[in-house]
Amino acid sequence: MTGFANTLWWLMFTAFGIMVQSVIPKIDALVCGIILLLQERGYKTLLWLLPVFILLQEGLGTRIFGSTIVWYVLIVCLFKIGERFFSAQTFLFVFFLAAAIGAGYYALNMLFAPLQNLELPPHEVLDASLLQAIFIPCSWLVAKYMRPKIDKEDESQGTSSM
Repeated sequence: MTGFANTLWWLMFTAFGIMVQSVIPKIDALVCGIILLLQERGYKTLLWLLPVFILLQEGLGTRIFGSTIVWYVLIVCLFKIGERFFSAQTFLFVFFLAAAIGAGYYALNMLFAPLQNLELPPHEVLDASLLQAIFIPCSWLVAKYMRPKIDKEDESQGTSSM
C-alpha cells in the first residue's frame, strides 16, 4: 500500500471511529487502530496518528480530561507485555488484550475521577469498561479484514520516496 493510500485509509478509519463513538457513548473506537498498527509494526504511522487520536479523544470528551495519554500508554504497554506470551496476530491475543484493556479502563476512570471531583457510580464505570472490552475484539476483526494487506515491497518503496 502506498503512503497516500495508507494515510487515506487511516483518515477514513478515524472518521468512522468518531461516528461510532457518537453512536456508542463512553467507548474509545480508535483503540483497535492502535492495536492494528502495533501488530503491523507500523511505528512511523503510529508516531503521527497517536497524537491525532489523543487530541481527538480530549476534544470529544469521551475520556476524563487528561487521562487519554495514560490510556494510550497503557494500551501500548499491555500489547507489548501480551505479545511476549501470545502470537499478536491471533484473535485469542486480542480477546485477552481487550479484557486487560477493559480492566485498565475501569482503573483509570476510578483513578482520575476523584482528581477532578467527579462522582462516577462504580456500576456505570464497570458497564462502560465491559462494553469497551466487548467492543475491541469485534471492531478489530472488522478493521483487520477491511485493511488492505501491506506488502513489504510497498512499504520499502513508500519509505524511500519520502
